[in-house]
Formats: sequence, structure tokens, C-alpha cells
Amino acid sequence: MQLQELLSISESVQQLLNLIEVYKFGIVTEHKKKEQFQQELHQFIEQEYIKLKNSPFRHTSLIHYNYYHFLEDYKLQPIEELTVGNTIKYISNIQERLFKILHFIKLYL
Repeated sequence: MQLQELLSISESVQQLLNLIEVYKFGIVTEHKKKEQFQQELHQFIEQEYIKLKNSPFRHTSLIHYNYYHFLEDYKLQPIEELTVGNTIKYISNIQERLFKILHFIKLYL
């Protein structure tokens, strides 16, 4: 697998983690742009999903496969706000799943 491809997916995962953190911040603070943060997050997931769906790496790379299935899960069942305590725990679990993917990328880099 090419180094450039791993760097690209690493940047995508980090950007997704940032968007999730901003959305979580919006929920915790009841920010007036919370819906905008959520929409940006869902748009990014949709774009990444389409990009990876057309990538041959998702069939040959475990990292791409895991990231693709992560995106597929949250494309089909979008990240939504629950009650505040439950939402934070839910989003933290999502972030943990992404951190594991990022950890495996860093092992290869």
C-alpha cells in the first residue's frame, strides 16, 4: 500500500474526528449552530463513503475496509442527538472506534 494513500486516509479520519468533536461541543453547550455542525458531519461522512466505495483499496486493505464500514454504519444510521448524557457516551464510543482505526494507520506509518 502506498504511503500517500495511508496519509490521505489518516487525514480523513482526523478531519472526521474534528467534526465529531465540534458537533459534541455543540450538543454540550447547546450552541446555536448545532444543526449546522451535524449537517457538516453528515455531509463529510457521505463524501468519504462515496470516495471509499469507489476505491479498490477497500477490498485489499484492512484499514480501508474498517474505515469504509465505519462510514457505512453512520451513513445508514446517522449520528443523532439523544439525551445529553447518552449522546456524549454514544459519541465518545464513535470516537473510540475512529481512534482505533487511526492507531492502525499510525502503526503502518
